[in-house]
Amino acid sequence: TVYLPQAKYRTLSVKSSTGSINLEGIAVDSLDLSVSTGRITVADVDCIGDVRINVTTGIANVSDVRCKNIISSGSTGDIFLENVIATQKLSVKRDTGDVIFDRCDAEEIYVETDTGNVKGTLLSDKIYITSTSTGRINVPKSMSGGICDITTSTGNISIEKANSN
Repeated sequence: TVYLPQAKYRTLSVKSSTGSINLEGIAVDSLDLSVSTGRITVADVDCIGDVRINVTTGIANVSDVRCKNIISSGSTGDIFLENVIATQKLSVKRDTGDVIFDRCDAEEIYVETDTGNVKGTLLSDKIYITSTSTGRINVPKSMSGGICDITTSTGNISIEKANSN
């Protein structure tokens, strides 16, 4: 456990083999978090650059994050994104695991998973490009907005536009 004084940081990079990384209430230029086996929890983070989250085996929980780009990769495990806003790109790649959005958005969204469901709510209209080999697809019909490209080999894709309340 490391506690940092309240300040704005340029680049914060934390890497762990086994364990958890919990990061809350921080402002950074860029953020790079990586754990081989464990959990990453990120909450209430403002980042003018990129947020990178890599979990080889484990779960990632990301909430109330604002950044330029968010890039997440992992082999096995789910990722939960709540109130995550990227001004440019949000990219998630998983071999096995679900990708769940709750009131998230980005100019461009890319999700790729071999085995897992992709579901949740986005804040703005998107042009959806979706593909699944053995699942169901349910996305809004929209001809405007940024690209939302979702691919899964084995899994369902279910995205809705969040209510404006």
